[in-house]
Formats: sequence, C-alpha cells, structure tokens
Amino acid sequence: MDGQKMSKPGWLQRGAFVKVQHWYGVVEDVAVSESRVMLLIKSPKGVWRNQRDASEWLEYIEGQIVPADPAALEQDVDAHAERIQKMLTELNSFRQLVQSGK
Repeated sequence: MDGQKMSKPGWLQRGAFVKVQHWYGVVEDVAVSESRVMLLIKSPKGVWRNQRDASEWLEYIEGQIVPADPAALEQDVDAHAERIQKMLTELNSFRQLVQSGK
C-alpha cells in the first residue's frame, strides 16, 4: 500500500444485499482499515449451516462481492427454507423410528 486508507464502494454499507460468488446475504457491518475492507454478512447459507448468528466476516474483494438483486436474494432464502424443511421432516421421521423402538 502507498499509505492511503483502503476505500470501499459507496453502495457497500449496512443493509446492502450482496452476492458472494454463488450465495447471497445482507451486510450487517463494515470495518475499514488501512489495508482492507471487512464485511460481516448474514446469509441463508449461514442459517442453514447453523453458524453462530448466521453471519461471517469476509474481506471485500472487488468482483467477488457484488450488489445483489432483491428477488435473487429472496429466491436463495426460499431455497434454503426448503432444505431446512426437508431436514426437519427427515429428523421427525427418525424421531418416530427411535420412539417406536425399531
């Protein structure tokens, strides 16, 4: 670095919908240092994976984290909700198997 503080794009702020490679999320926090911009991103993927607070810190790299279309984010939420529902159905079936002793 040449001593200048790292800058972030104007759109990159709390509440921004983002696409990170193949998944979507919402920016919860932004931290800027002299050498990098870090983002706390909450995502349906994080909920599905049962991550703490469903959020993760990522370094902003231009082109890898981009603004997301709200409809695409909603589709991602729906897809993860279906996965979670399927997991719950399978878990309840397993519970019935255990309770029946078979």
